[in-house]
Amino acid sequence: MNKLFFKRASLCFLIVFALLQSCKKDKATAPPPTPISNQSFSQSFETLADAQTQGWVFTNRSDFTGSGWRVRSNTIFYGDAPFDGTKLLYSNYAANTTGAVGNISDWAISPARIFQNGDKISFYALSNGANDGYPDRIQLRLNLFNTSAFIDTFSTDVGHFTIPLIDINANYSTDPAKFPTVWTKYTATITGLNKPDSGRFAIRYYMELNGGANGDEVAVDKVEYISASH
Repeated sequence: MNKLFFKRASLCFLIVFALLQSCKKDKATAPPPTPISNQSFSQSFETLADAQTQGWVFTNRSDFTGSGWRVRSNTIFYGDAPFDGTKLLYSNYAANTTGAVGNISDWAISPARIFQNGDKISFYALSNGANDGYPDRIQLRLNLFNTSAFIDTFSTDVGHFTIPLIDINANYSTDPAKFPTVWTKYTATITGLNKPDSGRFAIRYYMELNGGANGDEVAVDKVEYISASH
């Protein structure tokens, strides 16, 4: 009886040992995660066509669409020079008349990227709202649902850009500390992802509260995306 017991015990041990070795082998041979390549870029908007060639999409969903985002050598009313290069990305009112009633929702949407924790998105911006009492607002938003740049029909729609990263002057203050009249750098770091995910980010000139009458002029320059893999 004891011999039979020890034989069975030995057999069970050998089976368990074999299974453990098999598991170790599977773990050892499992392929490592695919590394994300360095996708960093810098965009200074020398021409709108060049930015579009790089994958940028410009969409104006304002209630009264005017010129939308465009490239200029300076801001119109106060003549601010570009931060980098010879041109800047510019929008004012984004409505077909200065006093138009409605919201401004003017989008500059980045090329598609694969995002991971530690990626940084930065840009320089200024507003002249504090100079003449017409506040401005800019948002940085992230789309991790897909790589589409599509924004729905209405000025309040955000499409799949549902993740807010930065919201400059959300309370529409004319205090220059809330939205400076000089070039100021804004930076967001991507965190909280379970794994790398593809998508796009967007800079949105967004004005509620009768935006066509209250929005003034904003400028953006030197947008940088710095991959954690750089």
